[in-house]
Amino acid sequence: MKTLEESFPERDKRVSRDLALTSATRQSHFELHPELHRAANCGLEIFPVPESARLTGQPERLIGEATSDISLLKELASEYTPCSWRVALGLSKLCALRVDGALGRASLAALSLDEDDSLTLRAQRGDTVWAFFRYPVGLTLRSSAKKLAPGVSVLASGESCPIPPSAGGTWLNSWAEIEAVPSWLRELAFESPNTPPGEAIAVRTPSPRPAPCRSAQRFEKQHRRVQNGYPNFNQGGWGRGFRPSRRR
Repeated sequence: MKTLEESFPERDKRVSRDLALTSATRQSHFELHPELHRAANCGLEIFPVPESARLTGQPERLIGEATSDISLLKELASEYTPCSWRVALGLSKLCALRVDGALGRASLAALSLDEDDSLTLRAQRGDTVWAFFRYPVGLTLRSSAKKLAPGVSVLASGESCPIPPSAGGTWLNSWAEIEAVPSWLRELAFESPNTPPGEAIAVRTPSPRPAPCRSAQRFEKQHRRVQNGYPNFNQGGWGRGFRPSRRR
């Protein structure tokens, strides 16, 4: 006796073809969010985070699907909507400096000291900021970089960061480009693969702010002394020069 599939082979083929056409049509008309277009055009390899992955604490479950191909992103978006989005750092050849809250900002100020502020691309969600840098060629990430200082860490291969249009996420400087790792961060967080184990660089920690001076003693103004008709101020003269004597 023939099975149902054997009795209606043409119908099954037609149904499969119709489903494929419907799916293709739906994907071709699917509008990808402009933020995802921008990220893909910047070369970021991004992937969706479905609600099931978010709720189970597995935001990187689909990191292997990361891509910068617009057509593939449309397929992923249509399949997993609603979802949030993350950038796969290793596949994008990037690393990210993560700064959490006020403690992280204080630590970062102590680590970078007088270094110039970087203008690299940065994203924010809540009180956490991710600064993106090009991964330095030929170097490896130190194990200590996972917690560089209180509230400061460096993320790299195998890890990811949320990006807009994820809920609560925004670009702090969407016009910026992704820069190279600054010298102070490269020194602290990266090393050559041939670096001996004992030569790790000690990480600087933020020092407490000194207490303000609260002395009750008032500072007295120094008096000018006149010697031979010329005023004398700590043997150094006045800032505006000496005045001629008025003695006649």
